[in-house]
Amino acid sequence: MMKKVLLSIVLLFSIYFVGHSQGLEIYHDGELVGDTILLYDDGNPDWELVFECNVKNTTDAVMRVGVIRYNIDTVTGTENSFCWAGNCFDKKVDTASSNLVIPAGQSSHDGDFSGHYIANEKYGITIVKYTFYDIGNADVRDSVVVKFKYSPVGVTENAFSGVSFSNAYPNPATNSVSIDYTLANAQKASVKIINLLGSVVKSVNLPAGSGKATIDVSNLTQGVYFYSVVVDGNVMKTKKLIIK
Repeated sequence: MMKKVLLSIVLLFSIYFVGHSQGLEIYHDGELVGDTILLYDDGNPDWELVFECNVKNTTDAVMRVGVIRYNIDTVTGTENSFCWAGNCFDKKVDTASSNLVIPAGQSSHDGDFSGHYIANEKYGITIVKYTFYDIGNADVRDSVVVKFKYSPVGVTENAFSGVSFSNAYPNPATNSVSIDYTLANAQKASVKIINLLGSVVKSVNLPAGSGKATIDVSNLTQGVYFYSVVVDGNVMKTKKLIIK
């Protein structure tokens, strides 16, 4: 039987791409969450990472709240799904078919929402965004980005030994963005630029050895993206990239 373990959560308080709107707030353990949360485990591949939160209606009117899942960047072979308002949905479902009535000034109850991630022995970081919104007014919404990380003890260090990358620069970028890298032991590596809907809009393969990868972003719409460094099929890091 698969264990369900709610692991330690590290809140990353750096400014991220998700903005907060008036009307809805997201809480974990009674505290207003930042934009990004990291859940991790470094041992048992049978564990299921579970993210739970409470959604508060800060208006003076009853609100019917729905939720949408956005897979920003997923590790191949992993699975994730979510439960909302008494229903658990298939891993292929992004928009909940059920919604939850939250009275004015009140919050959803513990267990009303949960996001589930199974690594299936695939190490790396999967990034998922959950957006809660008012069914009657989709402009009233709040989002949280969750990074699910699985890195077995010893495996990640060996896999990434001799591999290093700089942060993308310049960031914000206008015409191009560059990353300095060293690939001593990797067989294959690439840099991917991903939009907020999870679609890869640019991908550049990296030759072995050391060098600088430069990616043309002049044809991308201004806004916020992610860039992911993928080494031998595993996401080594994912960070925010602003195109202006």
